[in-house]
Amino acid sequence: MKRNPHIQPLTETIEDQVAGNPLLNIDTFIIPSPYIRDPDIEKDRDYSCVWVDEGEILGYMLVYTDRYKRNFHIYKLVTSPFGRGRGIGTAFIESLASKIPGNGRVYLYIWEKQGDTIEFFQNKGFRQGEPIVYRNLVYCHMLADKHDILVLDRRKQQVAPLASEEIGKTRHDARKTLRLMSNMVDMLSMDNADRIIEDINRETTTMINMLNSYRDNLLASHTVNLQDVILERIIPYIEASTTPCELHLELKTRGAFVPGSFVNIGRALINMASNSLDAISDSGRRGVIRISLLRDVDHILLELEDNGTGIPKEKLTIGKDGLPAFVGVTTKGNKTGEGLGTRQIYATFGAENIDVVSRPGEGTVWKIRLKKISGKMDKWHIQMERRLNEFKVLWEKPDVHEGASRNAVIASIWQLRKMEIFLFDLILKFSKFHNIRVIFRTVLSYVEGALSREKFEEELSSYRCEDESMKLWLLEISQEIKARKEKLKTARKEEDFRGALFKSYGQALNNIIIFTMNPENGNFRATDRKLAEHLDFAPYLKKDKEQLVRGEFIGDMNNDKKPIILGVWTVTSDEDLMTKLKLIRSAAQRLLEMGIHPSKKVSFYQTTYIRHSEDIDSNASCTFRELTECSDDDLRRFTRPADDEFQNFFAAAD
Repeated sequence: MKRNPHIQPLTETIEDQVAGNPLLNIDTFIIPSPYIRDPDIEKDRDYSCVWVDEGEILGYMLVYTDRYKRNFHIYKLVTSPFGRGRGIGTAFIESLASKIPGNGRVYLYIWEKQGDTIEFFQNKGFRQGEPIVYRNLVYCHMLADKHDILVLDRRKQQVAPLASEEIGKTRHDARKTLRLMSNMVDMLSMDNADRIIEDINRETTTMINMLNSYRDNLLASHTVNLQDVILERIIPYIEASTTPCELHLELKTRGAFVPGSFVNIGRALINMASNSLDAISDSGRRGVIRISLLRDVDHILLELEDNGTGIPKEKLTIGKDGLPAFVGVTTKGNKTGEGLGTRQIYATFGAENIDVVSRPGEGTVWKIRLKKISGKMDKWHIQMERRLNEFKVLWEKPDVHEGASRNAVIASIWQLRKMEIFLFDLILKFSKFHNIRVIFRTVLSYVEGALSREKFEEELSSYRCEDESMKLWLLEISQEIKARKEKLKTARKEEDFRGALFKSYGQALNNIIIFTMNPENGNFRATDRKLAEHLDFAPYLKKDKEQLVRGEFIGDMNNDKKPIILGVWTVTSDEDLMTKLKLIRSAAQRLLEMGIHPSKKVSFYQTTYIRHSEDIDSNASCTFRELTECSDDDLRRFTRPADDEFQNFFAAAD
């Protein structure tokens, strides 16, 4: 195996650095003693290692071995929040397997409720041995021979889709989402503004997730509720279409859980609905689309029927590749089209699960038959329960009190952010029955002390959700977040830890985080973009919005190529424009003081309320160093003539 340049031996000096690095100690789980299986086993730095990137330690693996070098115990395998998603854990395991002599055995212990971690090691070739009980908790014994891990490493080589084909699919689906949002904008009125804006927010999030999926090449499969996809994605898409169409919906199963990716299945069904709408438009008659969902023993049956132009008989002929002739070929007549939609449908569901019946001039029926996943708890529920249990059972809470050590305070801050990210994901699950922004505002009021516990519990009791346990989770995690925030305030002055308070949101690798900041003192509030507006935080910062700066970012703060976006709400005059540019420059200076790299990119929002001929240039970008070193006159280069297209719409949306 080719040596990974980031992997270095774990020396005694580096081990001391690891022990003092809060980012490598925030997930301080209770784990069995390394001697529980073999009292003679010893720490072995020759087989332990760290991951170093640009001088920063992003992960480490601590290994114990027996005297004969036959058994290798992975006692700790830790990745910094800024290193997650880089394959560090996989690289450590493969590096260890390549170094151990003969056919040595690797083993470790994992708490039984950490299903994702168990699955991760199973995918690396590990199998389960006899469990053990330690401190009244049950731990799985995971073990693998060196040969098993290395064979898996060779076996994992797969042929990836052509980049040109993947980006073509992404373009194709992004166009459809943009067309849908354009139709929604056309429908916008005083009567439906709240609903349409919420729909546009959801579709924007969907497109971001889709583009992130392409960017990160995420191929993981999980559990998807087809009913949710239909209600959240397909119905709004059809309703927003300019093609006159009746929609008949028949849902005869409550739990339509199937294996797959929510994004990919959503894309496939959007493509099916889009083709139906195009066929109806070509027919020249008022359309009818029927969607039905029912359960047949251990399968879920989905049908989508339209009364469009239909597909010619010759195009339904199955070819040597097992696909009908129309797959990969546009069926839009004289209209433009690449035929990518049908390819994506068959790639998502599989040809063996699809049956297409069509009569030219009368319409088409798509019949999809998918294996049902038994049980009412989908993978989301299991993962969330596991995360909550980690907070409640496994974490050894840092000793935070007045005068506590800096490392203890920083570790507590990073644990607090993990809880907040869990809270974001939990609130999003209430979107089926509630406006999630209202729920977040209620939680925020409680955490900030503006709402009593009694009133908070009363409000929670009125919420609807798929599982009553979700309300208890929401109460428990909100109480823990509030308690930890209050304890942090007593430990040390907030200004001493603003860097950790801000950068710790970088753990939310898949969330777009918005924040509102007071540049005068660096105080800020932040959350997931889907849950709030920047103005929601203004009352808690005790400043008028004209003295605040709004911003957003996504992912690792140490990735300088990912920009932090900054902006303001209004620009009313030339003098006000310069005042707001100076305000943004002050916010950038505060962020540098918080530990943001001077070389990190910064870009700008379009101003929400444009009442002047000039605006901040949302197409401009620079580094934080360049922005903070700009003179007042140089700030002019970040302006441009105001663009008021959709101006009133954006004002309403924010």
